[in-house]
Amino acid sequence: MVNYIFDGTKSTFKNDIGEAIIQFEKVSDSRVDIKVKMKHYLTNTNATYKKYIALRDDGNLQHYPIKEFVVQGINVGEYNTIKKYFTYLLGEEGYKKFKDDFLNEYSTRKAMELNRFMGRD
Repeated sequence: MVNYIFDGTKSTFKNDIGEAIIQFEKVSDSRVDIKVKMKHYLTNTNATYKKYIALRDDGNLQHYPIKEFVVQGINVGEYNTIKKYFTYLLGEEGYKKFKDDFLNEYSTRKAMELNRFMGRD
């Protein structure tokens, strides 16, 4: 099961593994802030983070590190990434499955939405 909705400023992606909701906010012509809420169903783990993305002069997108990474209501730090946290939670093989079955599709859709939101489609 895959459920996907993008209304121009908010996207929802769900499958059997989890769900992610992304809110896009245009800060300037060359910068977008995103707020992400993610849930992993098997572990009932909720995570949120913010990220800033800028359009560089060469036309490429610059993704800045995650800010305010919160898991289960606890700020787990600026340097703790989704990969680090979910590898800790699920183990190496569990994280690989989570990445293959959820994060890769989520990332592809997020990139498409970001390009559309910034008027680059």
